[in-house]
Amino acid sequence: MDKCCWLTVERLTSKAKYEVKRGVVMSQKNILVIGGASGIGKDVVFSRANNGDTVFFTDLNKEAGESLQKQVEENGGKSVFIQHNVTSWQETKAIIDNILNNYGKIDALVHSAGITFTKSCDNLTYHDWRKTFQVNLTGLFYSIKAILPSMLKNGGGKIVIVGSGSSITGSGGGVHYAGSKGGAIGLMRAVAKEYSHQGININLIAPRVIKTPMLEELYPTKESKEQLINTIPTRKLGTLSDTTNAINFLISDESSYIQGNVLLLDGGRTYLSS
Repeated sequence: MDKCCWLTVERLTSKAKYEVKRGVVMSQKNILVIGGASGIGKDVVFSRANNGDTVFFTDLNKEAGESLQKQVEENGGKSVFIQHNVTSWQETKAIIDNILNNYGKIDALVHSAGITFTKSCDNLTYHDWRKTFQVNLTGLFYSIKAILPSMLKNGGGKIVIVGSGSSITGSGGGVHYAGSKGGAIGLMRAVAKEYSHQGININLIAPRVIKTPMLEELYPTKESKEQLINTIPTRKLGTLSDTTNAINFLISDESSYIQGNVLLLDGGRTYLSS
């Protein structure tokens, strides 16, 4: 893990300010986005930085992370990128401890790290299975375990997990992906049950058919995309803004009574398509 320049972001000393965006009041916070250099995580980093938050984000891809940090700063935002292997408990704990030691607290965690690839069950190797679960489920567990003590000490915090509709449908690449994302739901609900009374607010979004690099890998041709769109009742793919708006709502105070829930974002495809 490369060392990060923690002086990149100035410590916040002023009282929280408030802005109204798309009807949601978003107070300025310290946000940690795990898996924030591409796709849904990247859009969240931009959105929260534009809101005036201090955004810490991690990713295995150093080049993409450093590029995003530069873009955020050029737009006047505050961000810190840390290269991170989510399958390492030592790295995860060290990163979160370093943020807490330098900035005092983390108000919200958005866990967006994940991998997928298409493979049938009979062709899946043990390595394929283990790697998928290490990133998609064990990495999630490490992030939550590392951040919980500080959130409990501060009286609570927000956690939003980027899951997948595959946990409901079994689609999305195979048993390895659907299984790991299903595990994320069970983990989320167990954390909600254990810590709701101590101020931990945790929920999961389950996107399907969202225009991301991951979707491009699964549906690389124009024809395959058109066939996919025809299965969606709204006849359109979801956008990164759709997922980010949902995450921003779940981070906001307006969602405080939503707890241990799965928010399906799929244009009606899961339950309405014939």
